[in-house]
Amino acid sequence: MPSARALLPQMRVIVGKPLNILSVDDEFRVAHALAFTLSNPDRKLTLAFSADEALAKLNEHSESFDVVIVDHKMPKMSGIELVRRLRGENFGGRIIVLSAHLTDENRGAYAELNVDTMLSKPFDVYELREVVDNLSTAFAGANFTARGAE
Repeated sequence: MPSARALLPQMRVIVGKPLNILSVDDEFRVAHALAFTLSNPDRKLTLAFSADEALAKLNEHSESFDVVIVDHKMPKMSGIELVRRLRGENFGGRIIVLSAHLTDENRGAYAELNVDTMLSKPFDVYELREVVDNLSTAFAGANFTARGAE
């Protein structure tokens, strides 16, 4: 018999929608590498190439995003500023920071903003998938619990 952990991704299909992810990175190659890396029927990925575009997508999107993946170093608005805005607007999803510019000071700032995970570029494809899958499992469990209580 499969373990409960193995069944959770299948339960997502039964109890809810795919994990809705917004990826924010100003580098075209990185954004598309993320799209390739995270391609999966259990995930819906939307790309934004700037913090302003990400905020617009968050405001116009009919379904809320479960996860936002943020690059730290972007023109006009840094990842820290974007996360600060997300938290200020009560974004309830998970946040992953993916950057080659994570100093101890940056890590401390992100930690204060309750970022869920920080990964360095170049990123390990398997590690990123594992992080997203773990967040997906957490959301599936939360969706199952919430719907089971109705």
